Amino acid sequence: MKKQKQKQGPSLWQDLNPFLLSKIFSFLDFNDQLFGAPFVCRSWLSSTVDTLFKNSSLDLRLIDTLDEENQRLRFTHLLKLALNQYHGWVSIYFPTKHLFGYFGTLYIAERTPSVSSVVLSSSGVCGDFAIFVSLLYWKNLKVFRAPVGPENGFHLISQLADRCKKLKEIRLQGTIMEKEVSSIVEGFPGLQILDFSESTLSSNALDIVFDGRLKFVKEINILHSKVIDDEGKDIREDYWRLNEFRNKVLEKAAGIKSLKKLSHSSWSKDRSEVGAGLWVFFTCGFPGWGLPIAGGADQSPVSRGRKSGNG
Repeated sequence: MKKQKQKQGPSLWQDLNPFLLSKIFSFLDFNDQLFGAPFVCRSWLSSTVDTLFKNSSLDLRLIDTLDEENQRLRFTHLLKLALNQYHGWVSIYFPTKHLFGYFGTLYIAERTPSVSSVVLSSSGVCGDFAIFVSLLYWKNLKVFRAPVGPENGFHLISQLADRCKKLKEIRLQGTIMEKEVSSIVEGFPGLQILDFSESTLSSNALDIVFDGRLKFVKEINILHSKVIDDEGKDIREDYWRLNEFRNKVLEKAAGIKSLKKLSHSSWSKDRSEVGAGLWVFFTCGFPGWGLPIAGGADQSPVSRGRKSGNG
């Protein structure tokens, strides 16, 4: 008589809760996430993908931390699995050093049509033709951040204006002149957040930012930015000229009814903290300057000291 084979029950590995597996795998080092857990079973493979790409976010900057080719290939393989098993991605962070190439970038774009936020970490990627083509798939884009330069800034903004009509937030870092700002103002009249922090801006470009055409803008950030004149000189080199420029910017900002916050230093207050007035702390390298505009009492550091009896 032949012995009957006992039926084997399902593997205990596959019975573990996927959420619990992802929590456990988050404590593994990156190499074990790539070459350890995914090879145990299909359930562990799926949970590894969930661990690497969580919260509907594709953080591709992880590949920049990998030195060996086999590690990068393995990461790319897991990325493909993630793209093919889930289509609700909302944000993408592109790497700084690694380039996925034309077809690799398009492969990502084709499978992320619902993405609402894209962050480019490298200026080299910004001029990549694949990014321009990818914008055709990202029509629901609302947030875009990227480093730019004179060679690619205007073209990139023009492509965004043509293909991503729903953008509400733009953050650009680099050298930004009149033509780039004009393209933004004309292409995104419904823009709500404009961020040029840690950039080099021409004074004429800032004049365009505050000329009143951005009627829905709520926040403008030029924190830690250098402003240059027509000759390329930093306006901070001339105290009186800087003071005149500062007052002109504040006056124009006060005329934008939708604007709630303007930042140009480490000191800033928003409307919710101080009432109805728009508060600006605009130091340009001279700490202690703080002026409220569009209503509200003067609460600069100097005036506060006087009111408390210290000045």
